[in-house]
Amino acid sequence: MTDCNKKRFFFQPWLLAAWLLACPAAFAQESFQLANVLTEAGQSHSFIAKEHDLKVPVTVIHGTQPGPVLLLTAGVHGDEFPSVLALQRLRGEIDAKQLRGTLILVHLANLPGFHGRRVALSPLDDKNLNRVFPGSTDGTPTEQLAEFLTREFIGRSDFLIDMHSGSWNQELWPHVYSPFVGNKELDELTFEFAKATGMRHIVMYGERPRDPANSISYPNTAMTRGKPALTTEIGHLGQRDEAFVEQALDVARNAIYFLEMLPGKSKRHPDPVIYETLKSVASPADGLFTPRVDIGSTVKVGTIVGDVRDYFGNVLAELTSPVSGTVFMISDTPPVKAGETPVTIGVEASGK
Repeated sequence: MTDCNKKRFFFQPWLLAAWLLACPAAFAQESFQLANVLTEAGQSHSFIAKEHDLKVPVTVIHGTQPGPVLLLTAGVHGDEFPSVLALQRLRGEIDAKQLRGTLILVHLANLPGFHGRRVALSPLDDKNLNRVFPGSTDGTPTEQLAEFLTREFIGRSDFLIDMHSGSWNQELWPHVYSPFVGNKELDELTFEFAKATGMRHIVMYGERPRDPANSISYPNTAMTRGKPALTTEIGHLGQRDEAFVEQALDVARNAIYFLEMLPGKSKRHPDPVIYETLKSVASPADGLFTPRVDIGSTVKVGTIVGDVRDYFGNVLAELTSPVSGTVFMISDTPPVKAGETPVTIGVEASGK
């Protein structure tokens, strides 16, 4: 960790500008190196970052002025498309000569999963990239990819957004996860970062391990290394709807404005809703699931949220909500196995 990164924790979130000015030497606008590829100040450079058999399409936009390094990543899960398309558009919007700091766009973190059309898993080893961080140089292909992303991408960044959407079988209510790891200054800055995305629904998330050597997910790997990191969920059902792409693009723009990398002001939602937890409803049996509620609907304890039927159409169970809250996720396809969770509900935080 650089001295600049250590100094970050002496600043409160509302003094972000002071932090950005505190360590100019850390962001001297010499060539920026990522995966052994140099990008000169004032240039935008798109290339395939390679190491052994690993390939990651990336754009580095290296500004002419000192500033933070923002990492925006799409395609950690290969069947989630809106953010992939949004980052392609963002690449064409940003003028490196006007930029403060450096913008790293990972266009598709998981190429094997993308071309394999797999839900979350890689066809190379049937592993979920977002569950094997920080990875290993001696591991399976997915674990090697996680290690590459940890070392070369998270290691070179100061802020991160991991941009997701719902797979082909999921309907999702758009939301952003604001992780917390028990470091007051880091957690507060991350929460300010989440609000700055402009998304209305913010989930406070502290369920990942605090151990950097067992960080599990991509954004948590950044958080355990002292770097604010968010997960956004925009879009669903494996679709590429224009509205979803534009929402993801707005998040990226707002992050850039929040970090003062370009002139402008992030557009925060005027009425954010903060959630303290998500609760999922599990199926007790294999069969066919049918939802009884819609995404974004409000439910109370005991509300029937769906039913599970056997292969002949007989009702095996009615699934009920264990909490009062907002429906965040619904499995929109019939297959369900015992223990799977076809409905997730967000519980609002009290006093927020």
